[in-house]
Amino acid sequence: MKKTTFICAAISIAAFAACNNAPADKKVKPKQFPTPGTVVATISAPINDDPLNHFTYTLRVIADSDIKSGTYDVDVDYGPNFAEGFMSMPKGAEDLKPIIRKGDGPYTYIVGFRLPNDTTFYDYYQVFSDKSHTKMEYIKAYTF
Repeated sequence: MKKTTFICAAISIAAFAACNNAPADKKVKPKQFPTPGTVVATISAPINDDPLNHFTYTLRVIADSDIKSGTYDVDVDYGPNFAEGFMSMPKGAEDLKPIIRKGDGPYTYIVGFRLPNDTTFYDYYQVFSDKSHTKMEYIKAYTF
């Protein structure tokens, strides 16, 4: 009886140790989110089509209070005018950090993201402003 107990205990310990010694690249890492209120991406440029006033265009992506669901506030200052909206990162990619790049037109910017170990910029959300309005919209959808 003692010999059987010893063998079962040794097999159990070896099995447990094998499960916990997975290679580092195979372990699931906990998702990390910014603190609510943190500006995670921003871009600013002078508004050149108004030489009288020296206005600035500023776009900020800010971690929302519901950041664990991938929600961000999007704030735009076009000179003295302010607009705000929100965006949610794709399901399964809630922990990816939004980044901003210049779009095709004046005062047009694309909020997107990069996947780990990938240099591709994935377009996701567009922000456009002019003298009369600011428009914010999703431009692509992703499944993870």
